[in-house]
Amino acid sequence: MIRLIKIIAGMRFFALIPFIGLAIAADVLFIKGGIELVYFLRELVFGIGGADIQEHIIVDIVGIVHLFLVGTVLFITSLGIYELFIQPLPLPPWLKTHNIEELELNLVGLTIVVLAVNFLSVIFKEQEINLAIYGIGYALPIAALAYFMKVRSQIKENETENRPDSDKELSQGNEDCFKVMKESFEEMN
Repeated sequence: MIRLIKIIAGMRFFALIPFIGLAIAADVLFIKGGIELVYFLRELVFGIGGADIQEHIIVDIVGIVHLFLVGTVLFITSLGIYELFIQPLPLPPWLKTHNIEELELNLVGLTIVVLAVNFLSVIFKEQEINLAIYGIGYALPIAALAYFMKVRSQIKENETENRPDSDKELSQGNEDCFKVMKESFEEMN
């Protein structure tokens, strides 16, 4: 039985797979974003591309920031997986992950940002498409995900509001149990 428990406890180290994979993916995005930023700055400073660069400045900058944001969320997610399954890390409080829901909300937030950035890139590119229909296609999932985040935060608030009362009740129950045990022990002596 003890051996089975050790095997089950050791299975948590499988979480190293997504931790390493997400950390590598984040690093690749940081490197790609850095390279694109250098090319963008070179084109901007030296005027390579002429008028063409002027039309695409916003799209290029948003695309570069997008790479860094996605990389950051992937890196935070990898740290969160490590903290939840392997061991706590010496991180600043704002970077600590306490439960899977926090990772979920990071992913939902990332999805919203990705959709918004993709839509911005479509807006700034000259194309012959109906932006209203295209915008609705992006807006519906963003609205659904934002609603999901709102519901999750309300559920969490309700849990934290109810928790102190239950802690008080648990504490009172422990005190009552201790009193009964003490009385029983005194009666025995």
